[in-house]
Amino acid sequence: MIGVLITGHGSFATGMMSASRLIVGPKDNFVGVDFLEEDSVDTLSDKLRKAMGTLGNEILVLVDLAGGSPFKTAVTLKSDFPDKAIEVISGANMPMVTSVLLEEKPTLEEYVENAMEMGAIGIKQFKKKIKPQISPSEDGI
Repeated sequence: MIGVLITGHGSFATGMMSASRLIVGPKDNFVGVDFLEEDSVDTLSDKLRKAMGTLGNEILVLVDLAGGSPFKTAVTLKSDFPDKAIEVISGANMPMVTSVLLEEKPTLEEYVENAMEMGAIGIKQFKKKIKPQISPSEDGI
């Protein structure tokens, strides 16, 4: 399996890791890096660099929000690891994370495609369906 690194604002990463363990169980090569209020971007960079160093040669980074500090820092750090294949995806959600952890794919690119597809599929809105009323004259009696 590829290495999976999840990061985001606040305790997003550890929260997603905790929730995913309830669904898929513990997984190897799965690390979370939180960007806490007391962290600077340099602190975040150090934490992400350390995590990337432990995850093997293929790493999928799942981030909460495009354009934020965790996303920009992860993208910037890709160049610090020229011998590793690192892909960064924003918009991480539970369907995305669980599918990456459950489904074995032959290539990093297929993990990326699957993660993006499952992340989009997992976005739903609940709408209550109103049952049509049958009047007594329409019931056939």
